[in-house]
Amino acid sequence: MFPYLVCEFGKGTLSNLMKECFGTDFPDIIKKPQVNYIYNYLKDMGAQVILLEADYVDKDYLEDYSRYYVKCFSPYGKRCARLHFFKEPINHAEFDSILAGKENTEKLNTIKTSYLGFVVIKPIPKTFIGKTCLAVYDSFASTPSKKVISKEYSVDLFGIKLTVDTIAFQEQDKVTSACATTAIWSALHTLKKQNCRDISSLSEITIAAINHINNSCNNFPNDGLTNKEILRALDTENYRYHLVNIEEFNQKEKDSTFKIIKTYIDSGLPVILGANVHKITDKKTEYIAGHAVTILGYKISQTSTSESKISLYIHDDRLGPFARTTIEKITDVIPNYSPNKGENLSWCAAIQEKDDSGAWQTAKQILIPNTLIIPTEKKVRIPAEHINNTCIAIIDEYRQSMKSLPLGDGFEDALNVKVALEELSDIRQRIFNDPRVINKLEILTKSSARFLWAAKFSVKKELAYEILFDATDIPQGNVITNIVIYKKDYYKLSVAHFERYIDGSHRLPEPEKFNFLSAFISFLRKKEAGLSEYLDATYGSLRAPKYLRNSEFSDERLNDQKEIKKYFGNANKRLEDDFPDAHQDSNQLMIWAITNEGELLIGKDSKDQGHPTLTGFKPARIAGELGHDEQGWYINAKSGRYSQDYEDSNVFLENAKQKFIEVYHCTNLRCVLKPTK
Repeated sequence: MFPYLVCEFGKGTLSNLMKECFGTDFPDIIKKPQVNYIYNYLKDMGAQVILLEADYVDKDYLEDYSRYYVKCFSPYGKRCARLHFFKEPINHAEFDSILAGKENTEKLNTIKTSYLGFVVIKPIPKTFIGKTCLAVYDSFASTPSKKVISKEYSVDLFGIKLTVDTIAFQEQDKVTSACATTAIWSALHTLKKQNCRDISSLSEITIAAINHINNSCNNFPNDGLTNKEILRALDTENYRYHLVNIEEFNQKEKDSTFKIIKTYIDSGLPVILGANVHKITDKKTEYIAGHAVTILGYKISQTSTSESKISLYIHDDRLGPFARTTIEKITDVIPNYSPNKGENLSWCAAIQEKDDSGAWQTAKQILIPNTLIIPTEKKVRIPAEHINNTCIAIIDEYRQSMKSLPLGDGFEDALNVKVALEELSDIRQRIFNDPRVINKLEILTKSSARFLWAAKFSVKKELAYEILFDATDIPQGNVITNIVIYKKDYYKLSVAHFERYIDGSHRLPEPEKFNFLSAFISFLRKKEAGLSEYLDATYGSLRAPKYLRNSEFSDERLNDQKEIKKYFGNANKRLEDDFPDAHQDSNQLMIWAITNEGELLIGKDSKDQGHPTLTGFKPARIAGELGHDEQGWYINAKSGRYSQDYEDSNVFLENAKQKFIEVYHCTNLRCVLKPTK
């Protein structure tokens, strides 16, 4: 048997190679919607070459084969074939030469850089389009108004390592899976960070979805999954899910639904869309069935009337990967639309297809949505809907405020927001590298949950501030983790209207939809400084001792000072009472430090025992020396282990002097200040 075949890309060659794999009838292949879609998709990508890998073991099909097809009377095979696509020319002889190890670095690099992906062909009739990984359009990477989720897949082609950025697609085989199963499968490919070999096959997803039915013999063939079964499958995969029922039916709710979808896509999370499919014939509709697709991207474009035109990119097993749908008013697509039972939306997603010339055709089918199901990490409890509701409420308050401020045209509608789910480590890294952040130290050092909703607010398209919501909290919790400030004046301007709620002069109205506005206002209230904040401001924040001398420890134990004076307040003593030797000998110095709790520690200074032996090698604040000379008692901030990196050590030293006066009533104590630059 031939290991591979190479030919030029074309509709005829694509169909013929699929036929060559397992002898499927040629006319059926040409008429198959998925084949037509894949051809037009690859044509747009500039495909020039097809390589048929004749004998390929596909992990996903092998699982399905073992669960159903192996027990069939008809001899369905367990091996697949795989078609690879390239946008630069290569012939069979050149490929032979590369595999034989003959030097051809330029052609090998061409193969790697021009790779467009693959399609697995399963050895079953009619529903033979298996795992398909085709590169996404370049425009998604270069156009801010477009966003498509993708990740890198590694491909081994006879030892040549190839890569393609995409999300896997396949059609339902109507036996081990239905449309909902393939939608879940594509969603899992989007979510899983481990090797794609660990992702469940279609048959495993189906079994997980219906495994609450004990001893069922009717797993396969599978006719479809209910919403409850979809959620059960995600639960079995150890994912949390957010379920959105689309119940409102006006233009505003269309925008709200898209805002939820956009938020999850921006977060790198797929959206499983449940919908009713209607076929369009003669400006009328015919209800086909319930359906599920995976939303993986969006596009926002401006029309001639300055309205936003919204498109969604979906994996639809009946058509292909990254198929485009446009959000339309139903009556604009179908003037004589008659809703099916339970359909109350005024808008739909019209499925777009191209003809062989590359021109968009009139929509032949529409999807009327009913539910959104979003699988997320199991710790993500707060849905995007609550965050979006909060942001809308903040923007509404801002607009009310702008009506009373004469700031000129453009400010009233200037506040915009973009929301996305991020991990704490990613947020910290981008904030660390962003010179615009004003309160960087506070943000980077504060402990936070792993998953955070980041709501970035911009005024006149300039990033002003960012609210971080704890995505792992509970709805009644104080979910605001922090506010990142980029432009202080714009931040103050946008939150000024909330002062009336903070000072109690106005009462926060009951929200129409659940939001975290009360938690936001609570966060804005000035927090009263506690003891720790007072000590930080007075004596400096805590510092660990910089190092230990060899003489300061033995047998792995610290040589602590034995006679240490420890005072929080009035000692009813004089300094010379506690330290008569230092009072009489100007060469005898004492060392001192302010502890974490604000306690004053004083001990003897020697070359063998310094400040760490005074504090027990614990973190401390400002520290230095205490001495006596002809002018009287004095203190300084000479501590190589504690005081060297304070920018304002002289301020802390003056405050430490007040501490000494409080303890010893030594009014003649002076500070030896560090010279200022």
